[in-house]
Amino acid sequence: MYKWTLSVVLWSALFLTFSCDFPEEGEEVFPEEPTPGFVTHPENLNIVYFVPTDNPAVADYEERLSELLIYFQDYVKSEMDRNGFGQKTFGLPVDTIYNRVKLVTVQGQQDQATYDYGSGSTIISEINAYRQNHPEDFSSEHTLIILPQRTDGGSQPFYGSGRNCFAVDNPNIKVEEIPVTSSNLIGGMLHELGHGLGLSHNKATVTEQQTLGTSLMGSGNTTFGRQPTFITEVDCAILNRNQIFQAAAVAGIYEGATTAVNPQLSFDDTTQNLHVQGSFTSDKAVSDILFWLDPNVNNEGTGVNRDYNSVGWRGTILSGNTYSINLPVQQIQDHGDWPYELKVKLLMQNGTIKTHTYSFAFVDGEYTVNTKVGVYQHSSYNGWGVELEAGSYTTAQLTALGGVDNDISSVKVPLGLKVTLFSEDNFAGDSYEITTGNVSFLSAFNDKTSSIIVETH
Repeated sequence: MYKWTLSVVLWSALFLTFSCDFPEEGEEVFPEEPTPGFVTHPENLNIVYFVPTDNPAVADYEERLSELLIYFQDYVKSEMDRNGFGQKTFGLPVDTIYNRVKLVTVQGQQDQATYDYGSGSTIISEINAYRQNHPEDFSSEHTLIILPQRTDGGSQPFYGSGRNCFAVDNPNIKVEEIPVTSSNLIGGMLHELGHGLGLSHNKATVTEQQTLGTSLMGSGNTTFGRQPTFITEVDCAILNRNQIFQAAAVAGIYEGATTAVNPQLSFDDTTQNLHVQGSFTSDKAVSDILFWLDPNVNNEGTGVNRDYNSVGWRGTILSGNTYSINLPVQQIQDHGDWPYELKVKLLMQNGTIKTHTYSFAFVDGEYTVNTKVGVYQHSSYNGWGVELEAGSYTTAQLTALGGVDNDISSVKVPLGLKVTLFSEDNFAGDSYEITTGNVSFLSAFNDKTSSIIVETH
């Protein structure tokens, strides 16, 4: 609160007496909008401070977090500029009363123990209910949700979930602590915000690690502010098309796209480059084509939180929607004799990302392409698995190989093959066709397969 002295009041009176032009009768007077001192857009990051019934908001949270989010905003701006996208960054909403970043405080319905690590969907449901009654407090699809750190030592959400992400607050979550803290909570907040903005894990290349440090979306949550930490070019390309990075709202933001990618892969033993070329189709305008190589180190698996070893490259779209790129596998820090996934990502101008995934491996240092289709019990290629050569497989034949009727959730289809799944035995009933690529979850045909045809494509 400001303390006004008598002298200040007197000088103010003199200033008004000699300096002000008073409006004429009937003239409207509009107060000037405050200048926030940070970037704001028509559609900004929603910041929700979610408070359990028995764990109150941390002191001075609005001012501390406002300063921290502006610091994040400036950091992202510098990385976008370094990667060639100009001084572009995410927008923050303005609290016009206090001229700082606007936080929306939502009172939770339960105690802190109820909001444990797995409670993210419960919290999001409560926030959505609040949003229905207060739509003016939200402007985009992206929300950072911050909870006061639990006082009972229990766990709480700290991850990305779709276009939402969770982080933790305590008195040391502030700009001044960034270079000296031993905690990963500040770097973790920025890392999880990356997930909430559509970024997946990716590690620095060997050269980048030597020159730029650690990728924010690799293990940068543990290095941010204390050791060199950067945002990769592929991540900046995605942020460039993100909703809250736009100075004007984009029509049809994140609308779905129908795409096809037709890659051809070859490996050069001399240069140790994986050459990927081909063409693509899309019913939406494509902004960028991005390539990820993800080694399955020590059979850690694939999917969420098993992609920290992946490395990304930004390709160039050539005439006729074609592409050609050399991916240097020696630049992968964890390169070795592992199964690999190649992910070709088409980034739409409206921010939508369509990912097409393909498998290969290195065996005794040799590039190897699987020639068999893999079908798996669970999503992300887990549970029982069966490999199928080209041919036709009835329910009895699949069972004899170790499969289970109506129990397939994911499929890997090597280059050059095509798979048709049937809902009934002997290739009858509904069908679902998969051309080259991996499908980590058969959402439209989950647990429905009774017979399969594998053929060349």
